[in-house]
Amino acid sequence: MSEAPEVKRVKLSDDAEPGVREELKDPEKLRIESILADEYTKQIAMIEVCVGSVADSKHLSKLVPALAKILPLTSLQHLKRVNRDGTIILAPVEELNRKLGDGAENETTAVLLQAYLRSEGLLDKSLIDGLCAGMKIVSVPATQPLLRWQYDLVNSVWPCKFHPNRHNEALYTNTLFDKHEAHQHRQIMELCLWLGKQEKGRPIGVCVNPRLGSRIAAIGVGRSEQHPVWHCPMVLIDMVAVSQSGGIWNRLPSTSTGGPLREDGFHYGGIEPRYERLVREQYGELFSFGAEPIRNGGTTALARDESGDSDNLIKYGPYLCTGYDVYLTHEPCIMCAMALTHSRVRRVFYHHLNAHVGALGSLVKLHTIKELNHRYEAFRIL
Repeated sequence: MSEAPEVKRVKLSDDAEPGVREELKDPEKLRIESILADEYTKQIAMIEVCVGSVADSKHLSKLVPALAKILPLTSLQHLKRVNRDGTIILAPVEELNRKLGDGAENETTAVLLQAYLRSEGLLDKSLIDGLCAGMKIVSVPATQPLLRWQYDLVNSVWPCKFHPNRHNEALYTNTLFDKHEAHQHRQIMELCLWLGKQEKGRPIGVCVNPRLGSRIAAIGVGRSEQHPVWHCPMVLIDMVAVSQSGGIWNRLPSTSTGGPLREDGFHYGGIEPRYERLVREQYGELFSFGAEPIRNGGTTALARDESGDSDNLIKYGPYLCTGYDVYLTHEPCIMCAMALTHSRVRRVFYHHLNAHVGALGSLVKLHTIKELNHRYEAFRIL
């Protein structure tokens, strides 16, 4: 079998000025790479099973239900028991060996299996003899394929069940976002990279609310040279907390702009006034600012999404980073990636790889661990 198809990558230029980046007009260069769990990018593992021959297909109506009782395929429910050539799965090799035991000296597995099947009394002797006479060992997919390319490979080996998932297919092919969405994600990453230059290369993070047109709720700057915990995502999470009247490290004073909660109804506590001023000077009104304030029940015009549906975010306002998208110039480390998990972020986008400690693809893929009680999607904007 061949490996998963290669996906071409396009390098994002962080040298040109935002106003002259003509590649933004080319949809082929709006490449956003999904960081998927290995189970989506690797071939399906194979397992050895014993198969028998069925001379006459008319016997299958009796044979299949009998074998389901005697030798149930508990771990191989994703496979069809009968192959196209009429061979039928008896059991996984290891499972069959455990069931039959060592047996008498010089007796083959086929002989032991014959005796076992006869002892069950559900099949005629002629059917049992036919099954065991042509018994052989073959490899079949150990788990159900998750994506179409995996299915196409393993289904040629043995027929199996497959349930297409459009969202996962789009993640794998990097086609989840349309041209407009990709352009919007790229713009925010361009903003992060530009802010990073203003901060002499420090890691920058921007947290946006996609329910409100990617309105910027908070901006964080890494300052680990001042404190070992002040990595960019940690500072950003704290700035989000400030926008919800919390926070530990950042207590921004009221300014001439009218304080954290302004006349437009949004909370600006998660954005240092200096960054808001810099962005407006560079980009004009391209980006909107302010986080939804917390509230105690009741919907508002600010919180109503396009569908008009009510949920806890609409009723009570923001909670941690629930529903938010985070954009980072650098791949987060394990500490930061876990903090984003605890903050219940929706999606994370980053640009620069963190080869030695990166937790969203480089070193590990923390966001794909199934045992976590919250998982987010991760993307790299190239």
